[in-house]
Amino acid sequence: MDTDRQNLDLVGRRSFLRLGGAGLAGAALLSACGGTESPGIARVGTAPSTTALPDAVVNDGVLLRTAASIERSVIGLYDTVLDAGLIPSSLTATAERFRDDHIGHAEALDGLTTELGSEPWLCGNPRIEELLIPAILTAILGDEAAGIAASDDPTRDVLNTAHVLESLATETYQSFVQMLSTPDLRRAAVTIGADEARHSSLLALAITGRPAGYLQLEAPATPPAIPVALALPSRFGTLGGLTLVIGAEDEVGLRRSISIDTPSYNTYVYDFLEPSC
Repeated sequence: MDTDRQNLDLVGRRSFLRLGGAGLAGAALLSACGGTESPGIARVGTAPSTTALPDAVVNDGVLLRTAASIERSVIGLYDTVLDAGLIPSSLTATAERFRDDHIGHAEALDGLTTELGSEPWLCGNPRIEELLIPAILTAILGDEAAGIAASDDPTRDVLNTAHVLESLATETYQSFVQMLSTPDLRRAAVTIGADEARHSSLLALAITGRPAGYLQLEAPATPPAIPVALALPSRFGTLGGLTLVIGAEDEVGLRRSISIDTPSYNTYVYDFLEPSC
């Protein structure tokens, strides 16, 4: 779907909601008062002014800023778990290398963003930072005040989290390739996305082991409680949602299940957004 069509879809949905709400309110008022003529409405005071919503344009700059924001959210998570000693010593150097790769990716995206005349985004992704990262850390580390127990296996959960976030980054670049407008930008997305795919594959082998971690030849009759990390989860790269299952079991034996989707309208870093980091 091209950018103009996306903008029309956004405007169309917003206009529909606005007009639909006005229509319902008007119908209710006429029903209460009777008749078909619009009655006079008594009002005391001054009605507050309204502010028009900014245009949510999805262009190359927005896509690059969004990709850079996801890179920085992943960097932040690696820093947190490395500082907390939650990465096994055998994989510490690997995790540090992955984090440094993400730093390089973010800086490369910043350069491309500047060349387009947009402002680089130097923070994590706002939606991921607000909703996803806190939920992940709470499930792993626990929250005594909220009655949430710490994970029974933090290392397992941290490695599965890293695998899912690397997979998310891979899917992000794969989805952005068809949306970017120039061959050079598409080439950059493919190149970075390939790095992320290697990260997720290596983590899958570290988590599941060899040869079981390469691919699944036959689906199990009963899906496992915690999804199996695979280096090759499908023949081709997927754009479907990811499921992260982490944390301690609750009273019925269930763990925290978090659904993670590739970036869309509510995750894009638009030009009108202001960084808060």
